[in-house]
Amino acid sequence: MKFKASLITYNTMKRKRKDISILVSVIILLLFFNDLYAQAKVKEEKTLSDKIFFGGSIGLVFGTVTRIDILPEVGMWVIPQWSIGIGGRYTYRKERFSVFGGDSNPYKEHIWGLSGFTEILPIPDLDKAFKIGIHGGIVFHGEWEGLYLDKGKLDPSAVNPTGKGWVNMFMAGVGYRIPMGDRAALNILVLWDLTNNAYSPYTTNPLLRLSINF
Repeated sequence: MKFKASLITYNTMKRKRKDISILVSVIILLLFFNDLYAQAKVKEEKTLSDKIFFGGSIGLVFGTVTRIDILPEVGMWVIPQWSIGIGGRYTYRKERFSVFGGDSNPYKEHIWGLSGFTEILPIPDLDKAFKIGIHGGIVFHGEWEGLYLDKGKLDPSAVNPTGKGWVNMFMAGVGYRIPMGDRAALNILVLWDLTNNAYSPYTTNPLLRLSINF
């Protein structure tokens, strides 16, 4: 009986040790997966942060037409080859024009606007893809721009000027993206106004735009 009791006690202790070992193993696994989850979460948040970019451009034109453009923008690279974003605009425009051969009459206009854009960069870095020593890549740009302006001032010869209101424009073009570090890049774009709107504040079509993202 004493031997049997000792055997029972030994088996009980053995089961307890086994249960403790299982419990410890489960705790270790839980801690391990929790650590992996935390690392993955941090990595995901960092990756999302890396996808977001800010920037924009400033344009200056002097002469018969004086124009100052400020275009801030923010966007996100959905994948390394495709980005989407939104932007704003403020334009100060001053122009002198002649009506029926008379004296030149200056006018001033403040233009506000919003935009949504998308860009496709088929090959983000030509050097990484082809080892040719040329960094950057060709970029295709599409954009909607809504401008709030005084249509009568932009077309003073109009018989029935409609006054202030929104003008919608659609632009598309192509350019080159030049990297300037880990995040910053210079974009050189040639854009065409597909709507060819009579109330466009732009003096040329196509237009050249330089912007910086970081």
